[in-house]
Amino acid sequence: MVLALALSVMAGAGSGASIDDDIAANLRGVARAGELPGLRWPRFPDYRNALSDLYTAADWRPVWTVDGRPTAAARAAIEVLESATERGLHPEDYDVETLARHSAELAAGGSPSARDIAWFDAALTVGVFRHVSDVHVGRVNPAHLSIGINVERKKLDLVQVLREAIRRGRIAEMVRESEPRFVQYRSLKAAYAKYRALAAGSDLPAVVAPREVRPGDRFDGVGVLRLRLTAYGDLPESAAGAPGADSLYDDATVAGVARFQERHGLAADGVLGRGTLAALNVPPARRARQIELALERIRWLPALDVGPFVVVNVPSFQLYAFDSLPPDGAPALTMNVVVGKAEVGRQTPLFERTLQYVIFRPYWVIPPSILRKEILPAVRKNRAYLRKNDLEVYSGSGDTGPGLPATAANIARVARGELGLRQRPGPRNSLGLAKFIFPNDQNVYFHGTPATELFSRTRRDFSHGCIRLEDPARFAVWALRDPDAWSAGQVRRAMDGPSSERVNLTRPLPVVIYYATAIVRPDRGVEFYEDIYGHDARLEGELARGYPFR
Repeated sequence: MVLALALSVMAGAGSGASIDDDIAANLRGVARAGELPGLRWPRFPDYRNALSDLYTAADWRPVWTVDGRPTAAARAAIEVLESATERGLHPEDYDVETLARHSAELAAGGSPSARDIAWFDAALTVGVFRHVSDVHVGRVNPAHLSIGINVERKKLDLVQVLREAIRRGRIAEMVRESEPRFVQYRSLKAAYAKYRALAAGSDLPAVVAPREVRPGDRFDGVGVLRLRLTAYGDLPESAAGAPGADSLYDDATVAGVARFQERHGLAADGVLGRGTLAALNVPPARRARQIELALERIRWLPALDVGPFVVVNVPSFQLYAFDSLPPDGAPALTMNVVVGKAEVGRQTPLFERTLQYVIFRPYWVIPPSILRKEILPAVRKNRAYLRKNDLEVYSGSGDTGPGLPATAANIARVARGELGLRQRPGPRNSLGLAKFIFPNDQNVYFHGTPATELFSRTRRDFSHGCIRLEDPARFAVWALRDPDAWSAGQVRRAMDGPSSERVNLTRPLPVVIYYATAIVRPDRGVEFYEDIYGHDARLEGELARGYPFR
């Protein structure tokens, strides 16, 4: 009903009024309706207030036209929307073809109606609002995917940003300055262009091998294999040769396969097995889509403009520690991690928090779910299980509360939730010799582990949700950031000391646990990983809904 009323105002605003008054009446009608018929996505609830604020400040006059003709700013805005693909977005989401057609019609002369002028002006405003917002904070709100990253506090004042850009003739610069500042983002944009070009070019034939192929073997698919490796940048063109020239799986081709394997989270052994062949034959368009989803997730991240911060990427099983936002994208510290297993109830949650303190020689306080499902059944079968695994009953705080005798009565109280169970500090403790706390509702943290053999595996999802660090001592030195009080030797002494010790960070560190199946590393180029938790699939489902995204 609101839309019908607004359209009736737009259709009949001209009797006895000036063209400016008619345009103003039509713009007010659009703002009241929150809808622009004729667009692919006519409703714009997220930008309705911004549209009203922009035109109120302009006294309900057009901002993109003068005397009914598109301005230079309007032409620049359409060019920016047409180039949305460069930023991993889609021009059709902003109705750019429709806007360009209407702009050309207005520019051609004649006597456009007040309704046509108002429609074009409002539609271009909404398109630019959408694009700038999408570039800055992403299309989908991560909260709707159960991801604990808050994009609300980093949203732009779209009205102020757009008014200033129009006034100064800086439309393209406005969009560029709205993009994330991470070098990772710029690197992914370049990779996105490469894989889109590969997808648009001639089809790469599939690599076919009748069996597992090892270095020195011969098989007919070597030429096609080299073609793919060359296209992806894993084999120099000088080593590619002509398809079908020979069938020897030679050293140069093996090295190219090993580099490809390393970039795709596979064991870099140079052997052409089932997993490697499957990765080689993934279409470039699918890889481009992975990069697009990774770009979307980077837009969610907090700015992290000042000071050190930590990022853990779950699919790559790696931690990256940065001293600051680096000009070259290189972290100060990189290490392998073990994350939560890819099954319901054990996946590592995604969120942003602040690392506040370290506990050397920690107790492992057994979480209720593990206690109920794993530990108590083992204790009931064999009371010696407690002694063999350095477990003790406690009351009060798990880190500081007193230990209690492991009597049958106390075990029963543990089962009722009145007492707790913990593992004593030491080299056999499941948390290793240090844990790093960034308080959160899921009780997830970083910690060491005695099971160091897991870090040599290419796929490392084994935990109950917490994140195990390959080198907790090295990370502690970096996180505490005090070479006088906490050198490598002092950290080692605290780990080997007689008791638990809590050390507060003098400067809490932002921690982001996020998820991208495509990343770019300065030393290896673009890397792709398996969607182990299915988060890519869920994000694609949300994007498929179209505007207005949740």
